[in-house]
Amino acid sequence: MKNELDYLIQRVCNSKKKKIYDEDAGWKKVQARSFHKKRHSIFLLWSGYAACASIVLGGILLVSNLLDHQTTTSLVQNESQLTSQKTKVELTLANGKSVDLDDVNDLHEEELGISITRDSVNNQLTYRSNEVSRPDSFEIRYNRLAVPKGADFSFELPDGTFVAVNSESVLQFPVQFAVDNRTVYLDGEAYFEVTKNEKAPFKVITGNRQITVLGTKFNISSYSDDPNWSTTLVEGKVSVSDNGKLHVLHPSEQYIANNSTGITEIKRVDVKLHTSWLHGKLHFKDCRMEDITRKLERWYDFTFIYQDEDCKDLKFRGVIDKDRSLKETLFLLEETKVIRFEIKDNVITIRKR
Repeated sequence: MKNELDYLIQRVCNSKKKKIYDEDAGWKKVQARSFHKKRHSIFLLWSGYAACASIVLGGILLVSNLLDHQTTTSLVQNESQLTSQKTKVELTLANGKSVDLDDVNDLHEEELGISITRDSVNNQLTYRSNEVSRPDSFEIRYNRLAVPKGADFSFELPDGTFVAVNSESVLQFPVQFAVDNRTVYLDGEAYFEVTKNEKAPFKVITGNRQITVLGTKFNISSYSDDPNWSTTLVEGKVSVSDNGKLHVLHPSEQYIANNSTGITEIKRVDVKLHTSWLHGKLHFKDCRMEDITRKLERWYDFTFIYQDEDCKDLKFRGVIDKDRSLKETLFLLEETKVIRFEIKDNVITIRKR
């Protein structure tokens, strides 16, 4: 037994030398507005049996390095079963016109006085309004950006604010911002880097909650089917208005509201864990299986169901890389030896081993 453990540990050490993800470098890319163009490793670990943690983790890292050599697994015999159709981001302008953002390079909509241009270097879209609006002389009209499952999207708003919108989210933003406020509406998740303007606070409204900032970087997760609503402050300061109560956040703080009980709290967090989706990664620590699969459903556009309800409360920790196929991700989860998956069409059934 000792020889086998020594051999496994040696293999793990070798695999780590071959493939190391530089998390700090990845975070710098987020701060430099690089939207998940570079992605690397993946690992998963079932959180049970802490005494065996290093051995289990090592085994899964070893499997990760061998994935490229696997032709089939017990999980899926037909690769096409785990291939979802490409989904498109939909922008509906205030005049009702639908815009295919994949094909936009230089769009001018004279009726609304707006333009959408693509940066040929960074492949990023910039939205611009052609005139400054006055609060007493115009009707605020909103565009609607819908990002479906299996997609994400980033662009620049008229005031220079950078926004990245995650899967299964809707962002409504004005054709033109007013001179005294900048208000957008969000359903889902988005990350904002707000251009500072003390005369026009930037407001994000999600349901009955409102986040107000002057210039800062923060993330909002407001999915109605998630257990919690949260906003995480990366830089600057934000105020959260929730049912008549005002809460002020400082960097590395997160405001959380339980969607079922309404109980709220503010706590210090590692912001990288809550903004990792920006560079195509899902970080989780002692996270319930049901919460993980909810995110996987949005990323890969598949539906998970549970044959054994106990599986929902199994806890895992690790990193999932969005550039990996769903097949590889499920394969690694199966390697924990506590769950297994069965796939039929776009439905994945989870069972205990």
